[in-house]
Amino acid sequence: MADGKEPSEKPRAFRGLILVFALSFLSLVGVMLTVTALGGAEPWSTWQFIGLFGAIEAASGLGNVIVPNIWRLPVAEVQTKRTTRIRLAASTLLLIPHWGGLARAAAGVVLVVAAGVAEGFGPASLLLPVIMVLFAALLVGLSMILARAGVARPDLDVIQFIVRRPTGDTEVPPISIGASFLQLLLGIATIPMAKAFSPSIFYRPEIGPSPEALAVTVAVTLVVGAGVVACWWGRIEWEAPRDQQREAEKFA
Repeated sequence: MADGKEPSEKPRAFRGLILVFALSFLSLVGVMLTVTALGGAEPWSTWQFIGLFGAIEAASGLGNVIVPNIWRLPVAEVQTKRTTRIRLAASTLLLIPHWGGLARAAAGVVLVVAAGVAEGFGPASLLLPVIMVLFAALLVGLSMILARAGVARPDLDVIQFIVRRPTGDTEVPPISIGASFLQLLLGIATIPMAKAFSPSIFYRPEIGPSPEALAVTVAVTLVVGAGVVACWWGRIEWEAPRDQQREAEKFA
């Protein structure tokens, strides 16, 4: 620019958030088409299914504020010095947030509210934020456990593709297989849940988790949390080693 100033990145960031928001609705369309091809979601009604999808989407969005940093831990194991011991460190997980996840969470909340308008709200609806936060915590915990496995065996978990062109080769950033599998599972999680459980876990008949569903979710989240502490024991710290911190900041 003539005045020497860099173009503002705010419009680009805003467009990115809008894109993430829109992709959630495109994902819903894909899931709806898939479940229809599999014979439908009965006994779930369309709006009940959308509400469940929205809750999972909102939880995934909340988790995605920090989960991408967790998914990169196996990659960091490969790309840092062999003497660097990868840590589960707050400086690389919590202090480098990915705000695009909030756009996904907002899209999920919109779907939950729309389902609530269609199915009705009741006292149990007040527990919707609780169940979504628990789902998000469960996602974070499972990601940490998979990341620990990837850190232990990066030779089995981390892959990198090279795109060969006449003009030269392009290296695609390495990814974690475990993280990719978890992302795929989250994308279709609504379908097996709808097939395995009745709508009563999330509708009474107004939208809201049942006490049983809430209790099971709390119990599973606590078990996963204990698993995180066990598998990362001795590596949980506030500040990451310098090499790990630099590697994380490259993709902030």
